[in-house]
Amino acid sequence: MTEHLTRRHILGSGAALAALSASKQAAAGSTIRVYESGNYQDANGVTLRMVKRPAPKAGPGQVVMRVRATGLNARDRSLLRGVRIYGGAGEAPTRVPFDDNAGEVLSIGEGVTRVAVGDRVICTHFPLWIDGPWDDATMSKMDFGVNVDGFCAEQAVVPAEGLVKIPPSLSFEEACTLPNAGLTAWNAVVREARLLPGENVLTLGTGGVSVFCMQWAKMQGARVGITSSSDEKLARMKELGADFTINYKTTPNWHEEALKQTDGKGLDAVFNTVGIGEMDRSIRASASNGRVLVIGANPVAPSGDNTQAVGLKDFPRNMIMRRLRVQGVLVGSRRMLTDAVKAIETNNIKPVIDKVFPFDKVLDAMNYMESGAKVGKIVIKI
Repeated sequence: MTEHLTRRHILGSGAALAALSASKQAAAGSTIRVYESGNYQDANGVTLRMVKRPAPKAGPGQVVMRVRATGLNARDRSLLRGVRIYGGAGEAPTRVPFDDNAGEVLSIGEGVTRVAVGDRVICTHFPLWIDGPWDDATMSKMDFGVNVDGFCAEQAVVPAEGLVKIPPSLSFEEACTLPNAGLTAWNAVVREARLLPGENVLTLGTGGVSVFCMQWAKMQGARVGITSSSDEKLARMKELGADFTINYKTTPNWHEEALKQTDGKGLDAVFNTVGIGEMDRSIRASASNGRVLVIGANPVAPSGDNTQAVGLKDFPRNMIMRRLRVQGVLVGSRRMLTDAVKAIETNNIKPVIDKVFPFDKVLDAMNYMESGAKVGKIVIKI
């Protein structure tokens, strides 16, 4: 297991907190607090630190968001350890991390008409993906926390076209879980798997995406199972609506239990949020015409390794004879996020939040995430 982050990884020296010159701060007129990560270490080994920056200004087509909440995802831990995502991570000297977000419009730039000052909003993970099919060559050019600054800050500049208004039924803390975990799960369950009432599905683990997969699948009328190594977590999932649970620690060949749970038919959809190491069992647990949705490029466990060789038993026959579809899933478009928000309102769905940490306790939030104790999302209130 990789060691937990220590306090020196987040709290820099006095010099680190004064990284911006007094002249720049004076020119801006006001400053905000942000957390920075990057390709540097000071004498204390600091890789994530709080600093002050000039308050941002909105350019044409942009808004300044007063960030009220952000949160953690598996990819954030990987990015803070220097893992690159399509070459973008680590290229800038400093980067504000985290793509979870919710806040209110503080100011608007020229030409902005979709939102007004004071609106409660969230911004899509990929704000250049408005609708239609994904195009990596163009839409990944703006990825919060990777090649543009994210939301671990008191204020953030975002494209107005990426914004969706928050319904009155959701708090900022609840809403910030939607742009990444909620939207990814929506894309997987509703758009890609196209679940039908009565279908048998299984979602792996009890992280943010997996729990949202369970909630969306239940909304679609599916019979939903979920896995965990903790009986306590599985009991919590039962309370939240899971129809069956599997402890993969006591039942390592969980695909056999999945077949039993479906009277030998197999699963109509498997939402693999864990990693490549579970692909063999995901395929072997699938029914004819089943769908295996692969979500998340980074391992969810700190010691995970997605470069390891994985044996797929009788892979061609299983794929061909069962007519399986294996589909990679990333987050989603603004149109999908708008639809997900409407579904939240219509079905009175509440995001599952494990813990909320204050802005000055980001280190504690990271350490808690690495402990593996969470169910659902970890949120940071700003």
